[in-house]
Amino acid sequence: MRTHRPFASVDPRASLALTLATLALATVAFAQARPPVIPLGAPTATLDHDFSQVRGVRELPDGRILVTDRLEEKLYVASFTTGALVTISRPGRGPLEFHLPTALLPFTGDSTLLVDEGNSRLAVVGPDLRIHRSFALRLPGIDVPVGTRGVDAQGRYYVQIPGWLSNARERGDSVWLVRFDLGRNRVDTLASLKGSTSPPPRDGRQLGIPFVPFAAQDNWMVARDGRVALVRSVPYHVEWRAPDGRLTRGTAVPHTPIRVTMDDRVAFTRSFIANSPIGGRDPNGGMSAAPAELLSDRSIRAIAERNAFAEVMGPFTGAAPFVDATGALWVERTVRVGTSGEWDVFDAAGRLVRRVAIPVGRRVVGMGRGTLYLVAVDEDGLERLERYATP
Repeated sequence: MRTHRPFASVDPRASLALTLATLALATVAFAQARPPVIPLGAPTATLDHDFSQVRGVRELPDGRILVTDRLEEKLYVASFTTGALVTISRPGRGPLEFHLPTALLPFTGDSTLLVDEGNSRLAVVGPDLRIHRSFALRLPGIDVPVGTRGVDAQGRYYVQIPGWLSNARERGDSVWLVRFDLGRNRVDTLASLKGSTSPPPRDGRQLGIPFVPFAAQDNWMVARDGRVALVRSVPYHVEWRAPDGRLTRGTAVPHTPIRVTMDDRVAFTRSFIANSPIGGRDPNGGMSAAPAELLSDRSIRAIAERNAFAEVMGPFTGAAPFVDATGALWVERTVRVGTSGEWDVFDAAGRLVRRVAIPVGRRVVGMGRGTLYLVAVDEDGLERLERYATP
């Protein structure tokens, strides 16, 4: 049982010294929690090609990159040195084709996993830069294909189970993060996450965003060695889960909430509709990109006005974090629309060690060995791919 002693008399000078020392330690702790922002600087190279919607970049061992253009339905291998772009495979629904290609993930060996959004499956791109096979990822007990955000070196898939696939009513907005060993047909539950907040009921005849944008939610990413980074939103901090289940929890990171404006709502709505198949169906009944009329200023404004949004932004965005070549975790902070982006960088102990500022009008789409790949969008909506040195 804990006991308490009466307060003893204290020398005022010692008390003042103790107070000043405490304030000094608090200042150091705060500085460590919020290191200065490092500007990214100028690009080291730019690829001379106009893309429509870059959704995935993966750096290859020889310095070239794989690139997906979702709207153009292209998978390229590109070189910043020569400027050459070569297409791989072709769009379609065949076993070695793809439809609406998005993320490019490291797979076993030197292979790459292409997320084939339009066909609800995955494609394996070998070191020879050819598609070798395609398959739908189905977990035991779940009849529909699921997506994956990452694969470890052992070939195990990491999947966030959507609320609509589980009994979400009992858990509120919580969702499960699981690891799926396809060879053993085994699913391990790794963590419970705060998922997206469901919107209030609305007229089902109107197109709407199926969650409350900007509301705080958890995020995550897996490293190649099987460590899982859990980015918690309340309070904002990072937890690393080792393959054996051991948990390392970092300290909380200060966060000043940003109030959501109509400009923020419109910008988010445009990005969501442009990057989602929610508004498009092709003649065969499959998913397709959103039609142009849905992306008009009038349509986007109407959707933004009738949908529910959080009043203030959570500490970080819903974009998937990155684990770079050194094992550090990059998390995108929420910022006001039209300002430079900001990424927090955490070490293996969950400590915030760097903050990196991204130039206005750009977004991070990939990381390599000491490199960052950003997309710059011009006034016509065309995209250019830029390479930067990691700060």
